[in-house]
Amino acid sequence: MFIAPTKWLLLQDSRSGGNVSDKPSRIMDREIFELFANMSIFPDSDVIIGQRVKSDFIKLISIYRPSNARNLVIEDRGYWKDGLGITLTSTRISSVRRKNLQGTPLKSCLVITDPDSINHLTDFEDRHIDTVAKVNYPWILSLVEIMNATVSFETVESWGYRASNNTWSGMIGMLDRKEIDLGGTALFFTKERIDVIQYISLYTPTRAKFIFRRPSLSYVSNVFVLPFRPTVWIASMVFIILVSVLLYVAWKWEWHTTPNEVREKLLLSGNTARISFSDNMLIMIGAVSQQGSTFEPRRVSTRIIVLMMFIALLSLYTSYTANIVALLQSSTGSINTLDKLLRSSLKIGVADIVYNRYFLPTFQDPVRKAIYEQKVVPKGQKPAWMSMEEGVRRLRNGQFAFHAELGSAYKLVQETFHEDEKCGIQEIDYMNILDPLLAIQKRSPYLEIIKVGALKLHESGLQTRYITRLYSKKPTCNGHTSFVSVGLIDVYAPFAIIVGGVLLSPIVLLFEFIWYRRKVQRDAAGKKSSNKRSRHSFEDSSEWSQSSKVVK
Repeated sequence: MFIAPTKWLLLQDSRSGGNVSDKPSRIMDREIFELFANMSIFPDSDVIIGQRVKSDFIKLISIYRPSNARNLVIEDRGYWKDGLGITLTSTRISSVRRKNLQGTPLKSCLVITDPDSINHLTDFEDRHIDTVAKVNYPWILSLVEIMNATVSFETVESWGYRASNNTWSGMIGMLDRKEIDLGGTALFFTKERIDVIQYISLYTPTRAKFIFRRPSLSYVSNVFVLPFRPTVWIASMVFIILVSVLLYVAWKWEWHTTPNEVREKLLLSGNTARISFSDNMLIMIGAVSQQGSTFEPRRVSTRIIVLMMFIALLSLYTSYTANIVALLQSSTGSINTLDKLLRSSLKIGVADIVYNRYFLPTFQDPVRKAIYEQKVVPKGQKPAWMSMEEGVRRLRNGQFAFHAELGSAYKLVQETFHEDEKCGIQEIDYMNILDPLLAIQKRSPYLEIIKVGALKLHESGLQTRYITRLYSKKPTCNGHTSFVSVGLIDVYAPFAIIVGGVLLSPIVLLFEFIWYRRKVQRDAAGKKSSNKRSRHSFEDSSEWSQSSKVVK
C-alpha cells in the first residue's frame, strides 16, 4: 500500500499541555518506530506525518526504510504554523534525499556467454567477447557507489525469453521472480518485456546489423555498358551506321569507276577486292576495336571517310577504356536495403549468439522471413550460424554479409583487415530495434534513485569512458587503394560474347554447308540441262542439214 505513486498524509496529535518539549518528541518518534518498523516503506514511498505539538503548530516528518535490512529513517520536512503556512526545510526530491541506502546489499546478474569473461570484466581484455556485460559492469558498480550500497553478482547465459508456459528464463526470469534487484547487462526493448521489467534510460550504444564489404560494380551490373550514358551510346551507334553506309557507297563507287585492267591488276596484287556488305561490316568492327582493315581505299573521298572514321572512333575508344579501368576498381553501394540484400548474390552468416537465435525467426514480414528461411537456415543445407572469428574471416574475403554485434565485429576488423580492405564497409539493420538498456524489477523501490544515478553517470562522462574503451567504431578509410585484380565476373560479358560466337559458328557453318551443297546440286543440274539442250540443238541442226541436202 505504500508503493509509489501512492501518497500518504498521516496526522498525529501529541499536544502535552501548551508547550512543546523534547520528551513528547522522543515519545512520538518511538511510537512511530514501533508502528512502522516492519512495514514496507521504502525509498520510493511518500509517507508524510503531521505531528500536532501545539494547537497552531504542526511538525512535518517523512519516514522510509532503505531496505528490509535497515531500520526506519525519519526525515525532518518542516512545519506548519497558523498564519504562516507550510515551511519546508528542503525542497529536494526524495530520490535525491534518500540516495544513501546505508550499505544495503543489492543483487544483480550478468549475462556471460563465455565463461572466461568473468575474469576480464575490468582489464579490457578480449573486448569483442561479452562486450555489453563488460561495459555495464562498471556502470553497476558506479550506481551502487552513488547509492552507498553493496552488490553481489550472479551469472547466466541468457538475457531471458518467454517460454510456452508463460514463464521467463535467464536474467528477466530472475527479475520477474524478484531474485535480483537490477539487471547487470543491458537488453533489447521489446513489447512483451514491458509488463515484466522496468527499463532504465541508460543506453548501451550497440546494435546487431548485417556487415559486408561493398561488392564490385561488376556483381550488380555490366560494367561494359556503363562508361557512356545512353545518349552517348545512341549517338555513337548513329555515327557508326552513317559512316558504314557512306563507306559502303564510296567503296562501290570506287569499284565501279575503276577500269577493268586496273581491277585485274589490283586483284592479282591483293591490295583491293570487290567489297560486299559483310566486308563493310568487318571493316567497321575492326575500326571500333582499333584493329584496322586489310582493304586499302584508292580514291580521295573514300580515304577521307576512312580517316575521319578512325579518328572519331579512336577518341571514343580512349574515353571508353579509361572509364572501364576506373569502373573495374569501383564498388557499388546499391545494396542498401534488406530486399536488395535478399536478391543479391551475397552469402550470409550470423553470429551464433543466443539473442540472434531467438529474435531472427520472430520477424514475420515477407523480406526478413525470406532472408531467414532462404539464407540463414535453408532447407537441406547447413545453417549459417558461426563464430565471430569465422564470420569476420569470411567477411574479409568479400561477397559475404555477416550479422553480428557491431562493436565486437569491428574490433576484429581493425585487427585483421588491411587498410585498403577497411574501405567500403556497409551496414544494413535487420532487427530494427533500439539500443539495449539496463533493467530493474517492475515497481522497484529504487527506480527513481537509479534513474538519477544513471543521469549522473552520463553527465560525468563515466558512461562515455567505458563505451570508448570497450567498443570499436566503424573503421575509417584512409583513401589508400591497392591494385585490384580482374576476376571472371568482371569480364563475364566479353566471355559471354566469345562463348556465344563459338556456339553460333557451328550453326552458321552447318547452314553454309547446306547452302553450298544445294548450290552445287543446282549448278550440276543446270550444267546437265544446258548440255542436254546443246545436244538437242546439235541433233536438230544435223537433221536440218541432211534435209537440206535432200532438197538440193
